[in-house]
Amino acid sequence: MRGSGTPRAKLPTWLEVTGEVAEPESSGLWHAALFHRDTAEFETQACLFAEDAVRAGAAVLIIGPASGRDRLRRGLGGLNDHVTWADVPETGANPGRLISAISRFAREHPGRATWCVQHIAWPSRPAEEMWEVLRHEALLNMALAGAPVRMLCPYDIHLPQELISCAEATHPVICPHGRFQPSPRYDDDFLRLVPAECDRPLTSPPTGARVLTYADDLSAIRHLVSLQASAAGLSPSRAGDLLIAVGELVANTLAHAGGPGTLTMWTTDAEIICQVSDPGHITDPLAGRLRPGPAADHGGRGLWLVHQLCDLVQVRTSKGGTTVRVHMRLAESG
Repeated sequence: MRGSGTPRAKLPTWLEVTGEVAEPESSGLWHAALFHRDTAEFETQACLFAEDAVRAGAAVLIIGPASGRDRLRRGLGGLNDHVTWADVPETGANPGRLISAISRFAREHPGRATWCVQHIAWPSRPAEEMWEVLRHEALLNMALAGAPVRMLCPYDIHLPQELISCAEATHPVICPHGRFQPSPRYDDDFLRLVPAECDRPLTSPPTGARVLTYADDLSAIRHLVSLQASAAGLSPSRAGDLLIAVGELVANTLAHAGGPGTLTMWTTDAEIICQVSDPGHITDPLAGRLRPGPAADHGGRGLWLVHQLCDLVQVRTSKGGTTVRVHMRLAESG
């Protein structure tokens, strides 16, 4: 029996959705963007989704901000014991961590389908984070293709239209008015895996940013990162994480790029930012998104570790070179 949370709206339950879009017996990834008008509509749909997942015997994961968790818990009532909850600050502050986290959850429940509510987009989220959310959504289609995973991704319709359009382009299924349908913008073509809107060049570093070119001697890199982290007020543990992350990026330059690299650093009121640029080209779009296995011989562990340590990671790569920008918040995440 449901708790005293948000009442049901007149929306289809998940196991009643018909057609190729969402048949419950269909195999492979089912990835839908729910365009909701308000919090009540989102909560109703999320609870319906979780309830039907439990009935179907699926493993249920809800990822989202802690601020909305209590209302969803009340809405689910006695079903809470069947749901695994993951707060955004721990699991998804950096969207680049999420594919690995979802894949790990699925492996922990062998023989069962995984149903996941992925609430990681909201109007107050900074634009640069939102574009990385949508990059993650695009890459998720490739990473989990063929997996028995059903993803519900809520998007507030009051988000800027360019973000809504990109959500339509990165989700095979959309729900604009309480009914699920194929997205007319989605192109099932891995050659166009990441929409151009998510791959725009990064903004230029500000005037006054510290710049250091390196080729082999990394002592100056370590000194600059430590000095800037201390000056910004980063805690010792977080400063250590940043030093490790930058060290991994610089090591990638020396191992794979075949040329010198450049470190650029600056600080804002909220975060410290480090950018590493080199002439290398990352050809695997999922590099760093999935944890390499112990037998992997193609590398990738460094970039995966960078994603785990930093609050936001932005990668732009082409045959002309690669830039990786990492962000570390000055205030600890809760």
